[in-house]
Amino acid sequence: MKKTIIISFAILAGVFSSCTGMLQEESKTSVTSNWLVSTPDGLNRMAVALYDEDRSLIRNGEGDLFAALMMDSSTDLLLFRSGNAAALCRLTNLNASNNFFQTVWTHYYGIIGKANEIIYYAEKMGLDDSVVKQAWAEAKVFRGRSYFELYKRYERLYLNTVPTTIGNIERVFKPSGKDAIFDVIKDDLDDAIEALDWTSSPGRWNKAVAKHIRAQVAMWEDDWTTAIEQCEDIFECPSYGMMDSAVECFSGADLNCKENLYVYQFSGNLGGGNSVGSDGEVLGHRMSLITTSQYFKTGGLTYSAEYGGYGWGRFYPNSYLLSLYDQDKDNRYEELFRHKWYYNDAMTLPDGKNLGDEVVPSTGSEYSSNLHPMSMKYYDGWTNADNLERRSSYKDIVLYRLAETYLMCAEAYYHRDGGSSAKAIEYFNETWERAGNDHFDGPLTIDDLLDEYARECHFEGVRWPLLKRLGMLERVTVHGGDTPADDPMLGDQTSLAQQRANFEPKHYRWAIPQAEIDFMGVENFPQNEGWL
Repeated sequence: MKKTIIISFAILAGVFSSCTGMLQEESKTSVTSNWLVSTPDGLNRMAVALYDEDRSLIRNGEGDLFAALMMDSSTDLLLFRSGNAAALCRLTNLNASNNFFQTVWTHYYGIIGKANEIIYYAEKMGLDDSVVKQAWAEAKVFRGRSYFELYKRYERLYLNTVPTTIGNIERVFKPSGKDAIFDVIKDDLDDAIEALDWTSSPGRWNKAVAKHIRAQVAMWEDDWTTAIEQCEDIFECPSYGMMDSAVECFSGADLNCKENLYVYQFSGNLGGGNSVGSDGEVLGHRMSLITTSQYFKTGGLTYSAEYGGYGWGRFYPNSYLLSLYDQDKDNRYEELFRHKWYYNDAMTLPDGKNLGDEVVPSTGSEYSSNLHPMSMKYYDGWTNADNLERRSSYKDIVLYRLAETYLMCAEAYYHRDGGSSAKAIEYFNETWERAGNDHFDGPLTIDDLLDEYARECHFEGVRWPLLKRLGMLERVTVHGGDTPADDPMLGDQTSLAQQRANFEPKHYRWAIPQAEIDFMGVENFPQNEGWL
């Protein structure tokens, strides 16, 4: 049976808030009761609550914001058709008051605030107790990772590592430099790596995840040697390894396997997903809806577990991403995407068509809405098989995967030792050859690495940070979305590549939320350049 360790605790509900404007409220909540902060079990419960809070971003609204973060929005790989993340995906109508800038800021600073409490009280209690030390180490991952996620998007951050008390509510907010921010991130992750075991219960941090994130951080500092050391430590652990194919990492409802280093846990049980709906059913998440086409709106097709049940068709792979695969050799082209549909409904079958015939769209809008190639990474033909029209999914979501670890290590060797590095080529071939391609002999180029990151790790939250780190976000101006020239199946649809014209240098850094600027004072905490 699927193990779900994420449990929502009513006593902790509603206490996660921004680090700035609502910071002063934290010391007044029930989460700081003496029992929680003075007993090992209390600290453990606080740590478990952080997992639920971290996962809450997936269920924010309809999940479009989380999809935009994970699925390469405003990069060269995504075709965005519609949804609540339109401004972010199309890079239009963006300003410092946009809700998603505030949501992400508040989300991670809320986690940081509670992690600060766990770390402080654990150290005060003493780390000799194994339960206390475990909660402390997990909180260290939460805090380090949260600052890292914030830095990648905003860069200009307020650094706080202590719990808020009556005695320190009054403060002047000043941006911290990159070195100071990264020192906290690295110290937190290094502490966690030292304390955590290599494996853990599904859905909880462990040494391998902490090392993977630590390697990511090293890549942002051009510290190639540290990145290599962290990655190779994971490779040497027998608990982790590559599956026979990439699609295995995304097949089924329970995605815990040796290649998936960290998986968000979901289930239809109470505590295994979102809130409970009016019918008493756990709502789950909507990533499968966002990525599954609206095939059932085409005559001759009806809801099917094979096709993913109900879908909205909002986020799709674009033609540039699909063009990167050798269709004759690379098995990921067929396994990670659905390209075709076949008539399955006798009741609505068009004249002259037979069950099992391939469906061919008659218009560009039918193609983009109902029959566009779709990603299979979030496809769910399992948890909704009993209710094909359910508007949610209980399938797990992969956050960190060993395939990315191998590509990071290949890239680190490339930067440090050059494109002819034997290790760089060896690690590149881990994903490349697994997909059925002929052995790559090298030398590697940065384009080889970028293309393989795209083929293997698309829609896993990797592309936008990768391109930003390399100073290559401008690639969206060439490949973002699709035009009829890129994909003739679109017909006369010319509005699916707006991000190309809308990209500006300011998009390398998100706007600091206006409400935070107002609270902290623009004279103390200026806005990121280019934003109003």
